[in-house]
Order: sequence, then C-alpha cells, then structure tokens
Amino acid sequence: MHCQHIFESAAPAGQPGPRSNHHLHVASSNSRLQLCKARRNQYTGRVPFGSTARVWALASSREEHNQTQAKLFAGAVDRLSSIPKQVLQRLDQIADAAPDLSSTSRVIDVGSGPGTLIPHLQRRGIQDILAVEVTPAMIDAVLKNFPSSNPTAGNELQVRTWLGGVQSIPAYQGLFDAAYFNAVFGNVFDQHDELLRTALLLKPGGYIVISHPLGRRWLNETLHSKDPVMVPHLLPDQAQLEALIADLPLQIHSYLEEDQLYIATLQVPENYRMERGPVQLHGNVTSGFGRGSRQLGFATANLPPKPLVAELEGLPKGVYFGWACLRSKEYPEEDTAVHKMVMNIGQNPTVNPADAETTVEIHVLHKYSKDFYGQPMRAIACGFIRPEMKFDGIGALIARIKTDAGIASKQLDAPEFQDLKADAFWSK
Repeated sequence: MHCQHIFESAAPAGQPGPRSNHHLHVASSNSRLQLCKARRNQYTGRVPFGSTARVWALASSREEHNQTQAKLFAGAVDRLSSIPKQVLQRLDQIADAAPDLSSTSRVIDVGSGPGTLIPHLQRRGIQDILAVEVTPAMIDAVLKNFPSSNPTAGNELQVRTWLGGVQSIPAYQGLFDAAYFNAVFGNVFDQHDELLRTALLLKPGGYIVISHPLGRRWLNETLHSKDPVMVPHLLPDQAQLEALIADLPLQIHSYLEEDQLYIATLQVPENYRMERGPVQLHGNVTSGFGRGSRQLGFATANLPPKPLVAELEGLPKGVYFGWACLRSKEYPEEDTAVHKMVMNIGQNPTVNPADAETTVEIHVLHKYSKDFYGQPMRAIACGFIRPEMKFDGIGALIARIKTDAGIASKQLDAPEFQDLKADAFWSK
C-alpha cells in the first residue's frame, strides 16, 4: 500500500465536487444505527451500492491482497517520488488535519510509499513516525530517504518502518497519537477492519486521517474505475463514512471535500466516552463463576438481556466498561461495594455460533468471597472500547479481555467516571 498514482493526472473535468468542512457525530438511536449498518452493507459489498457491487477486495484473503499490492507498486518508487508543487501544498494541509500533535507525538503513516507525507509531518515538528508498507521496495525507499530511520524499533524519536499491514503491528510498538491513510484507503483489503485495527493502536483522543490530494471524485471515477484490482474500494462520502464507523470507537471530527482534495479526520473519543452518556443496567445474575472467571482471574456474570431492551437500544455489540455493584445483604461490605467492570454485549463469536442469542456479560474487576448466582446486580456502562471480534481461540479471547480490563481500569480513574461511583442509581 502506497500513495496510489496520485501524481499522474489531474482531477476529472466537470463540475467541482461538494465542499464541506464541519463536525459530525455518530448517532446513538437504534434506528440510526440500523440505517448506518444498511448503508455500510451497501458500501462494503454485501449488496450493490449505486450501479456497482462493492467488494472488500478482489483477492480472497488479506495476504493475497497485500502480495498483489506489493507487486503492483514494486516499480513505482521513482514515479511516486516526483511530486508537483500544487500537490505539495495539499500535503501540508493533510499533515495538519490531525490537531494537537507535537514533537513528542507518535504517528503511523499507513501505506507510506517512499515517504511522501513524512516531510510534511516533520514540518509540524513530529519526529516519531512509523512508516507502514506492504511493498518492500517502498520500505527501502523510506530507509534511503530518511537515513536516520530505524527498521523496526528503538527509543529514539525518529522515522521507523514496518513491513506489513496495520493488523500486523505488534503491541510492543505501544500506542500512537494519530494515523494517516494518505492516498491509500481505496487500496486496503477491508476498510472497516482497517479502521478498527488502527483505532486499537491509538490512545484515547487519537486521530485517524483519511485523505487524498487529488480528491474523492478523481479516485472513484478514474483510479477505481480504471483498475479495481489496484483500487478495490471507493473513498466514502460523509454519510458512507458515518455508516462505516457506526460500530467502531470512532467519531467524525471533521470532513473536507473539495474538487482536488479529500480529508476526513476521525477521532477516538476522549476516555472512550459514549456520546449518549452512561447507560444504567440492572437485573439478577443468571450465570456466575465459570470457565471465564477461572481463566480471567475475576468474576464473570450475565444479566438477562430481554428486560434490558430499552437500555440496550442503539448500543452496538462490543466491549464496554464502567462500574458494577452486587446488591445483596448476604455478602460482606467489600463485595457489595461499587467495582470496576468490563462488559461484553453480543454473541461472543469466538466460542458461540453466529445465531447465538445476545448476552450481557459483565467481568467485575474484583474477587468475590463466593458465587453470586441469582443475586441482583447493578451496572453503569460509561465507555465503549471496541466492537465484538472473533478471535483464533479462547486463549486469544482471554488475552484481549485482559487488555480491555487494563484499558477500563485506567480510564475509570478519570474524574468524570469516578463521580459515577456516588450515583444515586446504586441505592435505588
């Protein structure tokens, strides 16, 4: 992945594309969520969108897709290194699209090509940049163009490189402040998964910038139409983008579309807070200590979902965090205190069939003195970490839940969430 043929031709003739530059937010109502999912299905290929049926990519797997991309761009280093002056100016604007970055910020440049965007990020004072590429020739070009760069790791603030996709970036690389998809978002295997995996690499409040210096119409009507193998996806308009992130921990920070410039900036909400605000849940525990509790090291309980239909309306399936409280006089005071928790709403596809019933599974970060089957529990969900995901096995699932628990524990120390421990809801 790489800066597509962004310097080969001008935008198509005709009327200028739509111009807008404003903020959007993901709707929280159930009807809006369903509409977004329907639009996303159209956009990503489950049903036709317009006159063309979309697909995730023409390749049958991400590995095959990345290999095809690497072959297509193996000889494109020189071509992508020659940049017209007017495009350079737009690249400055693209680099500025993620606000609040500084000399200590960590940035991912996805599909970096030979390093086209890197000088424009460095102009902002950003030093710690990870150039991510599936094309070895492009990685070699980055190392040549930025001699101080380190192939993979190190503690110095400098340009680093990673051969592979976003999905392969290991946890030891740490969390980043921003990620840029410049002239490459049409090339990826699965746009939704790419955004999900990138969001998981970002700090709360971090940004994802999707951009193209020749504009959305040019890519969609010229590059994509000309070569759908190289560019299997369209660039989304703002309604399609809203649909694409409907179940992701992302919101649209700003959207700019001009005839020869496209910049969509997404943000992971600060503290992963939910736009609709905290959600209160209560019910009697229908299952308690089981395999999950033993392997996770903290208590697991299910609340019956049917009585909670109104509370769950509009919430995407996925992992939330907040507080939980066991409401029973049969337990010591320590057990009935308000404790941190991680909650999964969904079917748990790693261990259950696709048609399994939805569950509300709460992992309380506290070791109880005894089982609490049948006991009343109250919970407040105040943050959304990620959508439900299918992992390779129970081991990978347990590892991810522990990661989610670590995120939850840290975020719940924020004053806005700490205040919820004294909410009147617990004593009702």
